[in-house]
Amino acid sequence: MTFGSVFSTREARRQLAIGAPIFVAQLSQFGMSFTDTLMTARVGQEHVAAVAVAGSLWAPASVLPGGVLLVLPPMTAALVGSGRRPDTAHLMRQGLVLAGIMGIVFVAALALAADVLPLFGLDPVMTHLARGYLHAVQWGLPGYLCYVVLRSFLDGYGMTRPDMVVGLLGLALNIPCNFVLINGELGFPRLGAIGAGIATSLCYWFMAFAMWWYVSRSSRFTDLKPLFTPLLGLGGRSAADPPRLDWRCMGRILRIGTPNAFALFVEVSLFAVTALLLAPLGPAVVAGHQVAMNFACVVFMLPLMLGVTVSIRVGHHVGAGRMEEARRAGSTAQCLSVLCSLGIAAGIVLFREDIVGWYTREPDVTALALQLLLLSACYQMVDGLQTTTAGILRGYNDTRTILVACLVAYWGIGLTLGYGLARTDIFGAPMGAVGFWLAYILALVVIACAYGLRLRHLYGLDPGRLRLSVVR
Repeated sequence: MTFGSVFSTREARRQLAIGAPIFVAQLSQFGMSFTDTLMTARVGQEHVAAVAVAGSLWAPASVLPGGVLLVLPPMTAALVGSGRRPDTAHLMRQGLVLAGIMGIVFVAALALAADVLPLFGLDPVMTHLARGYLHAVQWGLPGYLCYVVLRSFLDGYGMTRPDMVVGLLGLALNIPCNFVLINGELGFPRLGAIGAGIATSLCYWFMAFAMWWYVSRSSRFTDLKPLFTPLLGLGGRSAADPPRLDWRCMGRILRIGTPNAFALFVEVSLFAVTALLLAPLGPAVVAGHQVAMNFACVVFMLPLMLGVTVSIRVGHHVGAGRMEEARRAGSTAQCLSVLCSLGIAAGIVLFREDIVGWYTREPDVTALALQLLLLSACYQMVDGLQTTTAGILRGYNDTRTILVACLVAYWGIGLTLGYGLARTDIFGAPMGAVGFWLAYILALVVIACAYGLRLRHLYGLDPGRLRLSVVR
């Protein structure tokens, strides 16, 4: 096997061209959460604490339905590659209907979750603020999910710049909305944390309508415009078909997307539970862990961008029947991921003191965070590879492997072994937060190996049969 059969410079350029706007859009999403935290912190610590508590409930409520819809870009790309443009509009319409249904379900779930906040032992003021934030932000969830569907439609065509622009506009709108509603400017009442929730909801709906405006008016989809109406897309596969709901199509989205959603939930829940299990060790341990984890989440956006991009490219090649090109796209993305991870790891090692200095000056927190950042450098090496390989598997619509590997590795190794290393003397003296990070690294190694074995199995299948399983 030659290097040219593994890495394609042309494919790398194409992936980076598609992925760069995705990276910026992801940063804008992180920026909205960051501005909520920063601007509520200026009002009072009970407000920022309320946003943090409510965010722990908002995260799974958005990750689960959002994870289901994350399979739409490779599904759309496969249809584009196979020349079935009308079917991409049909998939988008049914995705919008499914987003509306899931949005209603999870709005109700968030409403119930807000009512059980007193069980967490919060004081009355924080309970009121956290409940108000959840009640406000929950109405933005359907808008967010519709935005994800419309973004996925464009991503499937390799058109990622509109998402970048809309994401930046959403962030730009979020800041003045927060300022007005949190602080009570321009005649509005001073709402604090609740105002941040209202601002976030407004921005999600703005982003959804902005994406719809672009999709419905783009000259690239002139032939599909009859299929874009009515707004919620209850039409058939062509302009002449009677309006209908395609439950089979929605069922396929759920069948492929649900394992992916629960895999993301398993990962998110691991890190949430870790913080709770470290809490008895003291605030310095929790803070040091949080500093390292927060920075890891920021730099994780690079391999995440590659994972989303390669799922689109692999799906497109498979849809067109170019199986060798699909393999080359996957291996190219893996090479790019390794290069990015090496750069990130080197940057962490060289500048870890400066990185920690951005977050804290507390000596105890700084000492632990510096130690964890060294482990984070090792963590990046395998995390980037497994994230990119997961994207390749999504390009082949193989999400069950992702769920099984995450369940076994994250909860079976990351949580169980991590607790044993961190809080017990089974393996020697308790290691605290370091124990969890060592378990994270081992869990990621297991996941990366599992994904690699599954990918090798897929490459050995009959190409025609494999293509049909993706584009049918």
